[in-house]
Amino acid sequence: MDLPANPWRRAIVILCATALTAGAYFVSSGLHRVWWPVWIAAIPVLLLAPRLGGWQAFAVALIARALAALNFWSYLRQIFRYPLPLMLSIILVPAILFALAVVLYRMLVRKGRPWLAALAFPVAMVAGEYVFSLSRGPFLSSGYTQLGNLLVLQLATLTGVWGISFSVNLFPAGLSAMVSAAEKTRFRMAVALVGFYVCVLAYGAMRLLVTPRNSPSVVVGMVETHAGQDMFPHIPGTSMALMRKYAAQVQPLAARGAEFVVFPEKSALIHDADVTEVDTLFEKAARDAHVQVLLGILLVTDHGQLNEARLYSATGDIASIYSKHHLVPSWEDKITPGTDLSVLAQPAGRIGIEICYDLDFREPARSYGERATGVMLAPAWDQGVDVDADWHGHFALMRGVEDGFSLVRDAKDGLLTASDDRGRILAEEPTRSDGALVTLLAAVPVRHDATLYQNWGDWFAWLDMVALIALLGLTSEIARLWKS
Repeated sequence: MDLPANPWRRAIVILCATALTAGAYFVSSGLHRVWWPVWIAAIPVLLLAPRLGGWQAFAVALIARALAALNFWSYLRQIFRYPLPLMLSIILVPAILFALAVVLYRMLVRKGRPWLAALAFPVAMVAGEYVFSLSRGPFLSSGYTQLGNLLVLQLATLTGVWGISFSVNLFPAGLSAMVSAAEKTRFRMAVALVGFYVCVLAYGAMRLLVTPRNSPSVVVGMVETHAGQDMFPHIPGTSMALMRKYAAQVQPLAARGAEFVVFPEKSALIHDADVTEVDTLFEKAARDAHVQVLLGILLVTDHGQLNEARLYSATGDIASIYSKHHLVPSWEDKITPGTDLSVLAQPAGRIGIEICYDLDFREPARSYGERATGVMLAPAWDQGVDVDADWHGHFALMRGVEDGFSLVRDAKDGLLTASDDRGRILAEEPTRSDGALVTLLAAVPVRHDATLYQNWGDWFAWLDMVALIALLGLTSEIARLWKS
């Protein structure tokens, strides 16, 4: 099917395809994402691309994806105050990668290679997302759109987020490539696509059905408040007032059965001169209630700042101090990153500690998985229940599935969440902006489920890199087809 000869009608078709692709990606990749539009988002541009010149196809794809990425503009610019160069890299780099994948798809369709075209698009997308993740983390991967799709999410145990991204991008490319294929080829491609997704869904269903039912568990209590001076107190008097308010919640949660009590990231700014008073307060609270308490603070010393999670044992000792590894650009430039893991052997199994942004990255989560961690305790800080709680607040679910551990995430200005190693949310409660304390009690399985991804790492992303190089090698007429 050719484009209309009339310039106005041709322009309308191009604009409609651009708008449809941009709109579907906007809905599926934003802060309040819907998991299914991404499966068809690329189809309008992919159908159009073989009917355009090389630069035209590149420009249409670039504009569509860049427009969709604007769903993050106010979030990153106004809330995180990212500098303009960083903002542009987050928006334009993925858009350029998408445009290049579309152009590669176009070249192979025009060469009469529908099979290779269908593979080239997801391969190029995964390879591009992986390269981008090496500097910024994998948070822009299209695989994250499927956090609410539990059947497909299980693929992360084999391939990490990269296999999910491949599956999401193969579907529109396969359907689009079939349009230009001969009838016999079209039928074979349809059978292959159906077979592939039957395997993906069957694996997901099997893993969800065979979840162990009698795993050891721990009862975890979470506490959070954020309003006025309690959002992030940084004056000693107000900081200690909030610390005493938090410590007073330990005993009531213990009386309800809590074995651990978790507080959010950076509960308060604590100066080095006051940290002993904080430790004494929570050591006593943990000892008197005979529970373990995990407190997040920003510790300011003469040598710098540390974003810490301090674990107080049930006997009143400091069992562990974990420092955040990955720091938020711009916001945490003055904080010194940590390097050590914190894994504690408990009667029910191994307990690990990470902080918020750490769980946006594959490490240190994979290293915790290698140490057979059964549950991860994660103090966190998000930017509002109505802002990014559903998006960033659920990113950590991917790490739990990839590396086989349950998760407890207590987010200031977000969600209190407990989930298992299948990505199922076991309990969840939003925080409130009126200053009222919110508490949540959840029984969480302490079960480590060894995964292929944990052992092999990003093997699937590397396979895509090799496949992309091979596909580029097969495209010997790139220059001529680009101009045609």
